Amino acid sequence: MPRKIKVAEVVSRLESGGVESMLLNYLGHFKHPEDFDIHIITQDINDERCVKQFQDAGYTVDIVTHKRKSILKNVIELYRLMHSERFNVVHAHTTLTNFYILWIARLTGAKKLISHSHNSFVSKSKVKQVIWSVLKMLNKASANIWMACGHDAGVFLYGEKAVRSGKVQILNNAIELEKYAFNPEARDRIRREYNIGKTDYVIGHVGRFMKQKNHKYLIDIFAEFNRRVPNSYLLLLGTGELEDEIHHYVNDRGLSDRVIFTGSVANVEDFYSAMDVFVLPSLYEGFPVVSIEVQAAGLPLYASDNIDRSIDVAQGAHFLSVKEEPLHWANEILKEGVSTRYLKNIEALRAACYDINIEASSLENLYRNMDR
Repeated sequence: MPRKIKVAEVVSRLESGGVESMLLNYLGHFKHPEDFDIHIITQDINDERCVKQFQDAGYTVDIVTHKRKSILKNVIELYRLMHSERFNVVHAHTTLTNFYILWIARLTGAKKLISHSHNSFVSKSKVKQVIWSVLKMLNKASANIWMACGHDAGVFLYGEKAVRSGKVQILNNAIELEKYAFNPEARDRIRREYNIGKTDYVIGHVGRFMKQKNHKYLIDIFAEFNRRVPNSYLLLLGTGELEDEIHHYVNDRGLSDRVIFTGSVANVEDFYSAMDVFVLPSLYEGFPVVSIEVQAAGLPLYASDNIDRSIDVAQGAHFLSVKEEPLHWANEILKEGVSTRYLKNIEALRAACYDINIEASSLENLYRNMDR
């Protein structure tokens, strides 16, 4: 019996959304999963339900000491694990710090070393820019495959020339499109559960409570919108280190009865159906999976112009600057109208190669076509 192909997917943390969603989508749609022994290696767990999802799918979840607690322990534990398991493929998803994971993988005999860029960080700090330039060089030297979730994320880690020449493989954040299609029954059910009226206007957001996602600015946008549309709600899905701070900010603004915190949910697709518009004012992003999900749901999307504009696959997204006053965003959203729903988006997404049932084969073939 041939030996299974051993794959390590190394992520910074396990939570619902982002990289984890992408991995569950792709790995779960391999045509021959029995040929693979897949490990998810993490240094932090923020959502036990996410761990269970990977375990229920048949993958092994390994946790190592967080590098912020002890970089030495982190390196030693990664080395011991990789040396013990003898992975064929190591796929690193930590962007700027992929390099040291891949060097350890190289030392333990892995043949296929994949550096995957999931973000396009922004900073005015000269010190950070110098450090990042060094890390980028180390990343390029450590991997034999360069990968990114989109154009901007690829340019950030590997450079414009590498992306244009095709040296960087773009792995679209493909999803199960029909799963996210608008569902009027789910809309009514979620709205009843959270005491939202049928004619109330719901602004939605899905994202970890962290600085990158710019939640305070989002609250400010909603405050301006709610002044003009009193029967409106802001629906926030996710968890994170700044959640308590955002709760306090909402209370201070007198919006506690209008902003709904759901925590992490397993049925995010139902919540998209309950929303009327989706707002994503991130300070930076690579190519967020959520942007494809909301387009599949037919939702109008208002996004920060810091985000890769290629997320506008269905040609209906609006890009605004976070340097603008929140009132500007509120006024633009007001123009949309409550009845707007783009029901033909799924066709456009499939044509643009965002159907996971088709795209997962590219990653499966990449893992398979190698010397064992």
